Amino acid sequence: MSRHALADAVSFYDGLLQGEILQRTHETLLRQSEERKLIYKGRPLYRVLRPHFITPEQHADVQRAAVAVSRALETVYRRACEDEPFRRELGIQEWEELLMPVDAGMRLPKVTGRLDGFIGQEGAIRFIEYNPDPGGPIHMHNLGEAFAATPVLEAFSRRYDISMPRSAFPLIETLKAQHASIGRNGVPQLAFFGPPSPDDSEEEDLFRDYIQAQGLPIRIVTSEDAWTYRDGRLYVEDFRVDVVTFISSAGFAGLIVGCDREHPVMRALSEGAAYFMNGLFRSCVMRSKMLFAALSDLAHSELFEPELRPVLVRHIPWTRAVREGKTWHDGRQVDLLPFIAEHRERLVLKPASEFGGVGVTLGWKTDAEAWATTLKTALESPWIVQERVHTPMERYPIYDGGQIRYDELYSDLNPFVWNDERQEGFFARLSKGAIVNLAQGGCITPLVVVRP
Repeated sequence: MSRHALADAVSFYDGLLQGEILQRTHETLLRQSEERKLIYKGRPLYRVLRPHFITPEQHADVQRAAVAVSRALETVYRRACEDEPFRRELGIQEWEELLMPVDAGMRLPKVTGRLDGFIGQEGAIRFIEYNPDPGGPIHMHNLGEAFAATPVLEAFSRRYDISMPRSAFPLIETLKAQHASIGRNGVPQLAFFGPPSPDDSEEEDLFRDYIQAQGLPIRIVTSEDAWTYRDGRLYVEDFRVDVVTFISSAGFAGLIVGCDREHPVMRALSEGAAYFMNGLFRSCVMRSKMLFAALSDLAHSELFEPELRPVLVRHIPWTRAVREGKTWHDGRQVDLLPFIAEHRERLVLKPASEFGGVGVTLGWKTDAEAWATTLKTALESPWIVQERVHTPMERYPIYDGGQIRYDELYSDLNPFVWNDERQEGFFARLSKGAIVNLAQGGCITPLVVVRP
């Protein structure tokens, strides 16, 4: 299906949004949003009336790219576990190093990760970040269910064949498969290390309710709860814990600060009696945006299998750690810091370990003085510089007092990858600002694959 045909599908869908179909669609989405708690920081995540449409060819291309890049990231992580100078190059901090003995050497089950990216003007997705412990699959599942119940999508499906990639079901399937892979019977029992921060409480409740509804026992616990490690199993009171995870940074911080090496949780993780979902040390390393410098820099190309190298060139924008020295850009050697200073219109500066868009500085939205100040800051702690991915804005319909208005919005496309080998489900965000992030005021919409 061509892009022109996809544009025709968008036009047809928008043309359906009138009269009774418009009103009933808005009422359905509003009601479903409230019932399914589609809320972030007290505001609704539902805002637009149209899903993000892609062609089957785009969908297949993104799936292939996401799995390949996930394999490359895992290669970088394994190198980091074995090579101290390489860890220094990636900016691994001292407190993260202290977690290495817990599970760095174990081939632990990796349940999920999320690559965040944009489909550029040429039609290929370019990945800019990786989230090793991603939120969003339950929200996306719920919003997809809400859209599936709308009159407009039902009318649209009479002309077009549509499918909505799943984002929550693979979570349960992968957890069960990983539990079996380490020789455990029955279903895994999970502990969410909390309590969550106020911004994440709604999502943690949804996560807990969904997992329980799928037949997996789960508890929300803290380091102060009655943890014990006995007979080779981890317990909180009388609840056996197979998998430890978290939703919010507050929960992660509570785990790190509240549990020393002798705490039952850390002992169980170190001895393989329980595991941290996606790996504890792995989560620390994989959160760093420095990994994308390793994916992008040809100096590290020997790390990767030959078939992965052209994939990385196509799907990873030029990325470097901000530090003094020379590097390669577009086939020529440049002095990095002067290059960054002189080419802000095509570059982005980012703190390596922040999230939620914190500290991200878009050169084309920044004057020379502010850019120079940010560059000085970037030299004081791990930061990266990344080539801009040009992303066209798109008009999305919004319900406004019984009528339709259109807002020009940026969009990203963020595929979930399960066990580094299977891509299914997406986190798709929209925003008026070029930094597309919920924390920066964005919203979400489901992804729909459209065929004639």
